[in-house]
Amino acid sequence: MALAAVHLLAAALYFGGTLTLGATVLPAFRGELDAGRRATLARILRVAHPVSLACLGVLVLTGAGGVTALKGAYGGQFAARWFGPLALKLLLVFVLLLVASYEYFGLGLRLTRAAAREAAGEGGLASGVHARLVARLQTAALANGLLGAAASVLGLLLTRG
Repeated sequence: MALAAVHLLAAALYFGGTLTLGATVLPAFRGELDAGRRATLARILRVAHPVSLACLGVLVLTGAGGVTALKGAYGGQFAARWFGPLALKLLLVFVLLLVASYEYFGLGLRLTRAAAREAAGEGGLASGVHARLVARLQTAALANGLLGAAASVLGLLLTRG
């Protein structure tokens, strides 16, 4: 029961944070930005991305624990009963993790490092490049929100039996 509660808490934090980032925060930082606003976006990403990544780690670990408990409850009938929905959920989670990796490490780090270079007086990203990266970051965050929602629906179907 505690495992399920931790799983749901991490899912809510991840889902809410990802959709908030993609739907409300990032649109405010699209387009031409001055150095101060770029630094503000970098500070937001330095908090949001590690929290989100930690939530994903908790979700993977608690999800594996939940599947282990489900397998124990169903024994030999587990594969016949749960293979389809579980395989689909695992596929969605795998794609979510790939998109999240691109969001955090491919886009987020590039933006935060450029803001740090700019704050140190070195050259940052050109404004057009920065705007394109923020747009891609927003797309990745919204895609992950949708993937997370789909995985959550499948998780609910798995728990209902």
